[in-house]
Amino acid sequence: MALLQRSATHGEARIWLGLAPGLPTLTIASLVLLLLSGIYLTAQMSGWSLAWPKIAVTTFIFLAPVGAATGRKMRAVRRASGSVTNFADLAEKMRDPFLKFSLNIRIALVLGIVLLMTAKPGLPESLGIVTASTALGIVASLLFWPGRTPARS
Repeated sequence: MALLQRSATHGEARIWLGLAPGLPTLTIASLVLLLLSGIYLTAQMSGWSLAWPKIAVTTFIFLAPVGAATGRKMRAVRRASGSVTNFADLAEKMRDPFLKFSLNIRIALVLGIVLLMTAKPGLPESLGIVTASTALGIVASLLFWPGRTPARS
């Protein structure tokens, strides 16, 4: 995503877009594997009465609409890369802040879900982990927002 958004030419953008045509399929397969392994392990330990699996599944369900919105935007970028003659139009689509925001939020939430699966906390801690993961994704997005430059020391 970072390399795509830093592309300076139409050709460079097409290279980065062409490197990962199967990425959506791989992402969905990884998330399904994470979900199925979590369901299996929770069932094996009779953990459905605990809070963390319910919070993890709820958080996991939240990932779907965010990922779908990102997928629509990325398909629009791919279509534009094949038809746009003006690189500025393509660059505007590639640098949509939602793409980076969505990626950061989804990564943070998946890591939070993995932490829930590993630590198996109670309800307050589970809610805290999901809240902290969400905040971490938001902070990561804001720190590296397009147009902002990191502070130099």
